[in-house]
Amino acid sequence: METENVTFKIELYSTYWDKKPNCTISINDTIVWSGDIDGTKEKPNVINFEHQLTEGKTYELLLNRQGKNIFQTVVENGEIKKDQLLHIKSLEIDEIDIGSLVYEGVYTPQYPEPWATDQKQKGKELPKTLKNVTQMGHNGTWTFTFTSPFYMWLLENLY
Repeated sequence: METENVTFKIELYSTYWDKKPNCTISINDTIVWSGDIDGTKEKPNVINFEHQLTEGKTYELLLNRQGKNIFQTVVENGEIKKDQLLHIKSLEIDEIDIGSLVYEGVYTPQYPEPWATDQKQKGKELPKTLKNVTQMGHNGTWTFTFTSPFYMWLLENLY
C-alpha cells in the first residue's frame, strides 16, 4: 500500500478569564499533541505535526477540548459575563489552508449538568452534534474526516 507523509498546522486560541482550556489532538487513535491553549486571536497557538497516511484509508483529525467546569461560565441576569472558549482559527494540511472546509468538522459537545437537564426541562432540544462550528464552549470533540490520498480528497471536496 502507498503511504504519504502529510503536514498539519492548526492555529487555536482561547477566550478565558480563570483557567485555560486544554486540547488533545489526535489522528484516529494516535495522540499527536496535548496542552493548554492560551493564545489570542492575533497570536494563536500554532501546532505543527506530520503524520503518515495510508492510501485508501479514512482518517479523523480529532480535537478533544477539555478543562472546563461549571464555574468557568459566569452568568448574571441571564447573560454570560465570563466564559471559557476554544477557537479554531485555521487548519492547513500540506501547506494548504483548507478554508471553509473547516466548517465540515463535526462538534460533539459534552453538556454539563445540571444545565443540560435544566435546558431539557425548559423544552430546549440540545443537539448531539453541530456542524459549522469553530468555537467550542463546552468540553467535547471536534472531528474532521478526510481520506488518503489527501490531494484527491481535497479535489473531490472543494466544490
